[in-house]
Amino acid sequence: MSHSEYLAAGNHTTPREDLAKLALSKEVKVRERVAENPSCPTVALIALVEDEHPDVRSNVAGNPKATFAMLRLLAKDFCLNVRYTLAEDHNLPRPLLRMLSRDENPYVSIRAKQTLDRLKEEKSAKRKAAFTERKQAS
Repeated sequence: MSHSEYLAAGNHTTPREDLAKLALSKEVKVRERVAENPSCPTVALIALVEDEHPDVRSNVAGNPKATFAMLRLLAKDFCLNVRYTLAEDHNLPRPLLRMLSRDENPYVSIRAKQTLDRLKEEKSAKRKAAFTERKQAS
């Protein structure tokens, strides 16, 4: 693997055309870096969602440009590790977390339930803090 390709794949200033080419690299580590790069073009992400390597697919899930459709596809991935990665992501849309909470694998389903519970606790804590602030301001 070329060190310069690896660095370019993770650099958000790398031109989109170059990232699209790097998404086709034979090197898994390069594709992993492209998949997580927020500058990655959507067309390359679409290809990386179906990459043969699960770590590449997991990295697509963490990319802010990943669409709901991409995430839904990954939430149905045959690889347990990909689904588990999604189940622990607090930024994953709640409908997908609820879907994962019904996953056939208990590790995935329990982790998704824990993530949903934590999101609920955080929301409750924010409401409580806002209420307390309003009450003190009165």
